[in-house]
Amino acid sequence: AQYVRQHPGEVCPAKWEEGSETLQPGLDLVGKI
Repeated sequence: AQYVRQHPGEVCPAKWEEGSETLQPGLDLVGKI
């Protein structure tokens, strides 16, 4: 939660470790509707 607070617009996947890639919400993450 602390990382997300410091980096708005990014989220961390489950079991995320600092230094790993984060997720940025968008159509690529959601897929086609």
